[in-house]
Amino acid sequence: MRAVRPAGRNAPHRLARPTGLAVPTALFVLTALIAGGCGSGPGTLRVGGVAQPTGADRTACVRLADTLPRSLGHHLGHRAISPATTFAAAWGNPPVVLSCGVVGVAASYRPTAALAVVDGVGWFAEQLGGSVRYSTPTRRPQVVVLVPGGVDSFDVLTSLAPAVNADTRPTTP
Repeated sequence: MRAVRPAGRNAPHRLARPTGLAVPTALFVLTALIAGGCGSGPGTLRVGGVAQPTGADRTACVRLADTLPRSLGHHLGHRAISPATTFAAAWGNPPVVLSCGVVGVAASYRPTAALAVVDGVGWFAEQLGGSVRYSTPTRRPQVVVLVPGGVDSFDVLTSLAPAVNADTRPTTP
C-alpha cells in the first residue's frame, strides 16, 4: 500500500521534538551537518563518523547500498562522498545524507513514540537546527537520513522506502 502525502508539504517534520541524541549517532549527525552545511558545491561531500556495521548488519548495508536510488527527486542527484564508504550515501546540494548500520537510538526515542510510516517504513523524526534527522529504530540495520530544511522529506522517504524495505528487517511485529 502506497503512503498518502500528509497535510502540508513537510508534515513529517512536525512529529517529534528532540531532547538530545544518543552518543553513537551524534558524531555522524554533527559531522554530516557541518560538512553539508558549509555551502559546498555539488562535488564530493566530506562525511565523518560513518557507522561501521559488522556481521548481518554489514551484509544488509552492502545490499542497501546496491539498491539505493540514483536520485531522490528534483535537484537531488547522487553525490560522491569522501572518504568513500558503502555505509553512507548523499544526494543533492544541500545534501541529504544517509547512513546504514547506525548503532543506538536517538535519546528522545521511546518505544511508544509515533513514527511517520512511509510506504511501510517507520521513521522517527527529530528536528536538528535547520535539518531533520529521520531514523528507523524499529528496523535492523538502522538507517539514518539527514534532510536539510527546504527539501521535501516525504519525497525523500518515499524514494528510499523500497530499498530500506528490501534490505533491512523489522524488529517489531
